[in-house]
Amino acid sequence: MKKRVERLRGMYDLLPEVYQQQQWVSEKVSKLLEHAGYAHVDSPVLEHSDLFHASFGQELWQNLYAFRIHQRDLCLRPEYTASICRLYLDHYQQQGLPQRFQYAGPIFRYEAPGRSRYRQHTQLGIEIFGGQPAAADAEMIQLACEVLHDLGISRYRLELGHVGVASGFINRLHLDDHAARLLLGLMEQISRSEEGERLAQERLERLYPADQALNKMASEVSPPATVLSGVDARYISSLLSGISISFGDDDVRREVVERFLWKMGRNEQRRQILNALEFLRELHAVSGPPPAVFEAVAELLERYGLDTSPLNELRQLVAVVEQCGVPSEQILLNLSLGRGVSYYTGLVFEIHAQEADGFDAQLCGGGRYDRLMRAVGSSRDIAACGFAIGLERLLAHIPQATLPVLNQTQALVIPVSANEFPYALRVARAAREAGQPVEVDISGHGVGAGLKQAVKKQILLALIVGEDEARQNEVTVRNLETSVEWRLPFGELANGLVADFGEEQKEQLV
Repeated sequence: MKKRVERLRGMYDLLPEVYQQQQWVSEKVSKLLEHAGYAHVDSPVLEHSDLFHASFGQELWQNLYAFRIHQRDLCLRPEYTASICRLYLDHYQQQGLPQRFQYAGPIFRYEAPGRSRYRQHTQLGIEIFGGQPAAADAEMIQLACEVLHDLGISRYRLELGHVGVASGFINRLHLDDHAARLLLGLMEQISRSEEGERLAQERLERLYPADQALNKMASEVSPPATVLSGVDARYISSLLSGISISFGDDDVRREVVERFLWKMGRNEQRRQILNALEFLRELHAVSGPPPAVFEAVAELLERYGLDTSPLNELRQLVAVVEQCGVPSEQILLNLSLGRGVSYYTGLVFEIHAQEADGFDAQLCGGGRYDRLMRAVGSSRDIAACGFAIGLERLLAHIPQATLPVLNQTQALVIPVSANEFPYALRVARAAREAGQPVEVDISGHGVGAGLKQAVKKQILLALIVGEDEARQNEVTVRNLETSVEWRLPFGELANGLVADFGEEQKEQLV
C-alpha cells in the first residue's frame, strides 16, 4: 500500500470554524485601519531573495525558504515590510508623503514550531512612509493598542525600546560589520531571559574564541585598546625573527605577519564584543515601568557617555500613549529590546499577553526603519515605521464569547427522485437569495436517507420536493425537532421559513 502523504511539520490545516474566526478578525482589523486612512495592499508570496538581505543577516538566512530556480535566487516572503517597501518604490514614488498601507497574508519561516508558532502563519500589519517621526510612532503604537481593545484584549504588556542606544554604543567600538550585526541580532535573546543571555554568551565564545598566547603577547607589546593601530608589520616581523623563526623568503614572512595581525585583530574584536555584551546586560537590568525607570536609564547613559536623545523620544512617546488610555502599569521600558531583524533604526516595540496558564505570547511587534527603503533600491532614505500582528496568536487571546460561531445549514432540500433535482436546485437558490443557508441532498438515496442525514448534521428543516410539489410549485416543509409538516408556496419560501424559526435562529439567518 502506498504510504500516506502527511502534512509538513510546522504547517497546519485551517478547518471551517477557525477559518471563519480568522476571517472575522481580519475583517474587523481591516475596517478599523481603513477608518484610520490605511489602504489595503498585498504583495506576491514569492520575491527575489535580494529583497530580504537587508532584513535578515547571514545568521537568520538559514531560517528562510530561499532557493534557486532557472538561474534566479528566490524566497518565499518571510515578512511583509521589505515587500511593501518594494511595492512603494514600484507604484508610489511620485506621490506625496505620508502614505499609509495595511496588509494581511501568509508569511513563511523555517523556524522551530512551538505553541501558536507555525512555519506558515498569517501576518496583519501596517506601514507608514513619511510624516514627522514622533507623530508617526505615536500613531503606530496607538493603533496597535486600539486593535487589541477592539478585539476585547485589554490586559497586555507594551514593551518599548530604542535601537539607537545599543547601536550608538556598538558603533563606538569600531567592530567589523559582521560583529556589529551579530550583537544587534543577539539583543532579542539577551532581553528575553537569563537563559537567553547564556546562549548569547556561548555563541559569541564559539565565534570569537579566546587565544591566550595572543592575549599575553598583545599585553606586552601594546595597550589592549590600541593593539590594531599600534603594532605594525615591521615590528611584528622583527619580533618573530628574534624568537628564531625561519621564514624562508619574504612572501612567507609577509603571510605569517598578516595571519598574526589577523589573529590579533580577532582577539581585539572578541574583547570589544564581550564589552558590548556586558553593556547590553546592564541595559536590560534597568528595564522597568515608567516614570521611575527613566532616571535609572539616564544614569546608565551618562556613565557611558551616550546620547540621551533616544531616551527623550521615549519620554514623549510614553506621555502620548498614556493619554491615549494605555495604563502606565502596562508599559515597560526595555532599551535592550531587539526584534530579530536588522533594519530598525529607532523606536522598537512589542506587545505581550499571558494566557490562562501563564504562557507569555508576543501578539504584536514593530518599530522605525528609516534606512530600509534605500537598502531595497531607493535613491534616498525615507522615514518609515510599522507593526505586524500574528493572527494565529492573536486569535488565542480573543474572548471566546466575542468570536462568531460557525454558520450552520438551516435547511436541507431533499428531492424525492432524480427527476425533481432541477426543481430542488431552484428551491435552494430562492432560499439562499433570501439570505438563508440551505444545502441540497445530492446523495440520491431518497427521502428517508435524506432525513437521517439532516438529523445527523443537526439541520432544523427538511424541504421535501417530489413530483406533486414540483407540479404545484410548492415545497413540503418538515420541522425535524417537532416532526410537524406543512406545504409552502414557492413564492413564500423565504418568509415562511424565517417565520418557523425561533428568535435565535432568525438572528443567525439575518
